Amino acid sequence: MTKIEVKDYGYQTLLTIWTGTERGGATATLVYLTSKQRQQLIKALQNPEQ
Repeated sequence: MTKIEVKDYGYQTLLTIWTGTERGGATATLVYLTSKQRQQLIKALQNPEQ
């Protein structure tokens, strides 16, 4: 199961991606984004290149 969390701290955004099982063996990837990087990610998700 994959779980994605997004927390906005105003000056940066934390994107956390959890992979694995809930009972153990889970791995978390933390990505800190500046406001500009956040906007780039939103734009890329809204307009994916084919």
